[in-house]
Amino acid sequence: MGRRLVVSATPSRPDVDAELAMLKDFQRRTVDRVHEQFWHPTDPTRRFLVADEVGLGKTLVARGVIAKTIDHLWETVDRIDVVYICSNTQIAHQNLPKLRVGEGIAERHHADRLTMLASELRHLEGRKLNFVSFTPGTSFSVGGSGGRVEERVLLYHLLKATWSNEVRPGPWLRFFRGRVDEARFRRRIDDFNRSHLSADLVRDFAESVQTLRNTAGQTLIEELREGVEAYKGLGGRKAPEGVSARRYRIIGRLRRALARAAVKRLEPDLVILDEFQRFKDLMSDDGEGADLARELFDHGDARLLLLSATPFKMYTLPEEPEGDDHYRDFVDTVRFLAGDDRASRVKTDLAALRASLYAGDREGASAARDRAQAELRRIMSRTERLATSAHRDGMVVERTLPSVRLEPDDVRDYRRLHRVSRVLESQDPLEFWRAAPYVLELMESYQVKQKLQRHDAHDPALVAALSGGGARLRWDDVRDYLAVDPGNAKMRGLVGDTVDSGAWQLVWIPPSLPYYELGGAYAAKELREFTKRLVFSAWAVAPKAIGSIVSYEAERRIAAKAAAASSAAGFTRYDATRPPGLLSFNRAADGRLGGMPVVGLLYPSVALAEAGDPLSVAAEMGEALPLDRDAFQRLVRTRVEALLAGIPEGEPSSAPDERWYWAAGILLDRLRDVHVVDDLSYGFHYEESDDPSRFSAHVEEAALVEAEDLGRRPDDLSEVLTRLAIGGFGVCAARALGRSGSSEDLSDQSLQDAASNMAWSLRNHFNKPEVMGLVVSQERRPYWQDALSYCVDGCLQSVLDEYVYLLEQAVADGERSETWFKISERFDEAASLRTSTHTFHDIRADDGAVSMESHRTRTHFAVRFGRGVAEDDKNVMREGQVRAAFNSPFWPFVLASTSVGQEGLDFHYYSHAIVHWNLPANPVDLEQREGRVHRYQGHAVRRNVAAGYSSRPEVAASGDPWPTMFELAAADRPEGSNDLYPSWTPPLAGSARIERYVPSLPLSRETHSLRRLLRTVGAYRLVLGQPRQSDLLRYLGDRAADLGDLSIDLEP
Repeated sequence: MGRRLVVSATPSRPDVDAELAMLKDFQRRTVDRVHEQFWHPTDPTRRFLVADEVGLGKTLVARGVIAKTIDHLWETVDRIDVVYICSNTQIAHQNLPKLRVGEGIAERHHADRLTMLASELRHLEGRKLNFVSFTPGTSFSVGGSGGRVEERVLLYHLLKATWSNEVRPGPWLRFFRGRVDEARFRRRIDDFNRSHLSADLVRDFAESVQTLRNTAGQTLIEELREGVEAYKGLGGRKAPEGVSARRYRIIGRLRRALARAAVKRLEPDLVILDEFQRFKDLMSDDGEGADLARELFDHGDARLLLLSATPFKMYTLPEEPEGDDHYRDFVDTVRFLAGDDRASRVKTDLAALRASLYAGDREGASAARDRAQAELRRIMSRTERLATSAHRDGMVVERTLPSVRLEPDDVRDYRRLHRVSRVLESQDPLEFWRAAPYVLELMESYQVKQKLQRHDAHDPALVAALSGGGARLRWDDVRDYLAVDPGNAKMRGLVGDTVDSGAWQLVWIPPSLPYYELGGAYAAKELREFTKRLVFSAWAVAPKAIGSIVSYEAERRIAAKAAAASSAAGFTRYDATRPPGLLSFNRAADGRLGGMPVVGLLYPSVALAEAGDPLSVAAEMGEALPLDRDAFQRLVRTRVEALLAGIPEGEPSSAPDERWYWAAGILLDRLRDVHVVDDLSYGFHYEESDDPSRFSAHVEEAALVEAEDLGRRPDDLSEVLTRLAIGGFGVCAARALGRSGSSEDLSDQSLQDAASNMAWSLRNHFNKPEVMGLVVSQERRPYWQDALSYCVDGCLQSVLDEYVYLLEQAVADGERSETWFKISERFDEAASLRTSTHTFHDIRADDGAVSMESHRTRTHFAVRFGRGVAEDDKNVMREGQVRAAFNSPFWPFVLASTSVGQEGLDFHYYSHAIVHWNLPANPVDLEQREGRVHRYQGHAVRRNVAAGYSSRPEVAASGDPWPTMFELAAADRPEGSNDLYPSWTPPLAGSARIERYVPSLPLSRETHSLRRLLRTVGAYRLVLGQPRQSDLLRYLGDRAADLGDLSIDLEP
């Protein structure tokens, strides 16, 4: 996994009051509690754990703690270093913008692991405030490998800085280059800027190299010299295996020495360890990684803030591996935070609480609880969103997937799979079969598949086993877009819930606040309420199967629709060449430019943006949202016609001139002295089929157009321009950005640039084959008009306003122009997700032999997220973009994953439905999964707030509906509630809830498991910190519900 380090600095003292004003009241209380304990005059703690329930903004709490710590130290410390550590690049990318305290802090990317911090320490010297962030990966446990080439270049120069006469090209260079080409490594050496090295670090590192000894008593520098000596005389020959292995051991020791020297010079004042549970090995007293971490955590007078919703196992069952994990985990965490003596006190008080509960002594239990609670509050806090709710599950409702049924072919498939497993002497395949269809065809690295691939293809027993009945995943069917049975009861239910519902017809999730009555597919009530599905499975084969089967079925239906509408959209066969984008910039044989209407679609016309703004129309009409569609369009058309009256009509005696469609918006803007059509960014990247010179020619023609040179206006010009004013790519983007920046001047150059970027991203999105297949109509008109009509039907303006509102909260920092640019950048990341593919094998048993033919299926409507813990940059980038796309209104509509490594990631922007493909064994894991979509202003929250407040006249009048609606809802906050209302626990004015799906067959064990989980989910807090938790809950039985007031409460 890629590591990332960011160094930021600001010369001015942060405004603490301004920083805290951005927090909710419960977050401010947590910040105050942490600060009070960190700097208590008589009983301070240097380590504090914020264990707020998932989705309550622990990162913002950390920001508040940073601000107060800086302010506290400002007058007494010459240099303040704040260190933020998280477990992976995706969490860093998500959280770093939220942690930047103060205005105008520049963010620069530097080293990518702890050892590489050494090259950046020089930049920290002489600054009042430094913010250092890295995702360590293996940085705390450097190990004995040669590391990355950048580290070896750095080591070479650090050694050369002390032993300049000795460290020279030749054997030293061959020693450190590893497997890198010698010429390339030499360039790396030559390009390194040694002025970045801190003199203090060079000295510390040299001292370590001269004092660290191996078991034979050799110093590290002596061992290094011997290792380098072995490379003399080798020339270009490969080093013997033993020599090379020793080299990497020595480099590993050098890297460890460098990491220690870097930590020593970092001088942290506040260390923030995010997703603390991922670093549990650092709590132990043993191991090099723990030692290195302790040097960082315990440096000087540094404070350590730990963030985690699940810092220890909240509840464990006897049947779980190491069933008493909770108690040991809890005690170890308390010991790490408070030390042995205080941990012993907590253990004693919790034992007294347990004894009192068994004895039925409520008074004794209450006293013991109070003592343990007071001690724990000194070192930790926890806020839960529904702690004061009458029903702890709050917004959660159970839903059922349709069509979860077992078919005869499913049973035949299991029998075939079972026979094959017996022949291959593999494990019982029942769980595989329950998790996914076409297991043998789709699974990858499982043992049974590997054995099948290695087995004798002519073994009669294997041929017979594979020849039995059951559904097959056949390439012939896929290639010809024939129906493929979902092949599994759960898959049948998921396809029924998503594809069969008609969601395949949607390019984006319907807006939570439509400004007018929607049309086309968006008019269907069941689709207006559709939300994305987040699927969690215990088996890695299931996410792959879901991505493949659900996406294929969606594409198959798109192919049928496209074939009936137009051949231009492709989709004749699955393996046919993918069609080029129809929103293209082509040049005809006679030199005419054929993509000029696309320029009109992209151009963020100020005049049309103002004319077609549904909020201003609503205010003028005095009507509540959503508006009557026909009345809305009539008023916009009246506005457009009034604008057109201000420009020359063209040559009336000529034939209708279709150039008017794209030229009108440009000409209308010139009346406002806006001349930017040829001076905009238009996106971040070209598509493969794009020719930049052709696009430039189109823009140049647009800039030169004059009304006098145009022919007669087409009869439908005002109608087309009305649609363009309502749903044009650039026009909608400009309005959305204008709302986000509270800008009444839509001609602002920065806004126009960002709007053109977003428009370009939409153009690329509408050029995807699947989208073209959906959008192309049977009216045989140009595709750009089909795209425009689709945008009007689906109220693209509402969609962009809602999405930009969410993006603004994630990226807003500093100048408005920078925020607009970042919004357009994030928008492009989501809209530009490329189709990925999965491999499957068409397995046949014909003519006495088994054959396996490899093919690939596309995934787009449904996508697999993650493959365990990704360790390479490409996977990280792909996963990050997949998450960005899922957190956007665009595809994928289904995201399937195992639960591994998903802690701390948000999936709530456009999803409030969790599908538990396999139920977790633990009630806490159930809450964790559902907490991925029950977060701040998530999809269900926004839908309820919109249902309750969209009709208020203030919403349209404000020009920025989303902040206005949340302000109105907050003003109606019920007495006794806190700032969790309405952004986490909204007024339930609409039908949106957190939907829990557990696809299971009648009489299956999932039914019993779910009942057990739901019984336990409300009671496990009573047994926090107790051994054998399930025994105590079983003993208490129904009384547990009445003893909730004896639970330990850590809320500030």
